[in-house]
Amino acid sequence: MTDNGLHNEQELLQQIAGGNETAFKQIVDVYWTKVYGQALAYCKSAPQAEELTQDTFIAIWINRQKLPDLTNFAGYLYSIARHKLLNTIRQKLATTIAVDNIPLEETNWRPDVQMEYRQAYDQLMQGMEALPPVRKKVFMMSRLEGKSYDEIATELQVSRNTVKEHIVKALNFLRSHVATHHDCFFPGVLLLIFLRD
Repeated sequence: MTDNGLHNEQELLQQIAGGNETAFKQIVDVYWTKVYGQALAYCKSAPQAEELTQDTFIAIWINRQKLPDLTNFAGYLYSIARHKLLNTIRQKLATTIAVDNIPLEETNWRPDVQMEYRQAYDQLMQGMEALPPVRKKVFMMSRLEGKSYDEIATELQVSRNTVKEHIVKALNFLRSHVATHHDCFFPGVLLLIFLRD
């Protein structure tokens, strides 16, 4: 039996690939809470997290022909969820949503300010790609998967202090990277999503 309670997951994936909706419902029932929890940790909005989770499973269904060839369905699922989350973040930057329910100033609707958000996001993404592989993985697990330091330490079989050290160094690097490549104020929404301590 897998960690998620499915002893016949591969068989279910085969059935889903063939269009079996009952098998698909079983997979959704097992993984929904985990995907939703991770989405909620970063969206801070239950409706938005639910929509993101639904979109993730819709993508699984649409691309169901790929399922029989997967050796790690959970990893595939969470990869799609991360992609959906990044798209959500991009949409936040494009529409300059309110941060913590406090409306942004009207000046933030100006095209030049919108450009600042997009440029800051691009610099952040470039900085993340420049991180050493292990540090990047730890950072993504923390910021995009919503995992705690203890969960990451257990999964990677390292100490909690090692995880914390990776996060601190990643944050320091990203702040420096963005400051070096981005002259203007770093948008608060990115700080809240990625660069919180």
